[in-house]
Amino acid sequence: MRSPKPELIWQGRIHLGDEPGLYGDAHYSGLSAEVPLTLERTGPQAPDTTALVVVTEGLETFTGYPGHLITVTAYLPDPARPYHSVETVLATARMTSADQNRKEIPLALANRPSPLFLSVRARVDTEVPPGLYDDFVLTRILNASQNFAYVASLGFRA
Repeated sequence: MRSPKPELIWQGRIHLGDEPGLYGDAHYSGLSAEVPLTLERTGPQAPDTTALVVVTEGLETFTGYPGHLITVTAYLPDPARPYHSVETVLATARMTSADQNRKEIPLALANRPSPLFLSVRARVDTEVPPGLYDDFVLTRILNASQNFAYVASLGFRA
């Protein structure tokens, strides 16, 4: 059973797209935004899965285009170089109008360390011709974990 209410990791207003100022109440980041977070497993018997939920406002895509790319990347210790990390993509998903401004991205975390340092990146679909890029606002990132198997926090917490 998933937690009755997903855990809020981050909330704000980041405007993505190619028309600065369209959302005057949001920080304009351009074509992408990336948020660091830490996931911690709550116990050795806890399930090795969780899901991150990306919530937006005003996301609309054209039919026939793949949609906006959401990438979840893990920063794992590099065994060959102390104090360095290896970036490993754990999941990708495309967000379209059909998602109705909410996309759940399941993560399989078996044999992953805890804490686990991740980033969630949202990138505008640039297969659409310039000038027609969708402008939308990234508003929340949540953690939906079965029986709170993983808890999350904003930033990299060692």
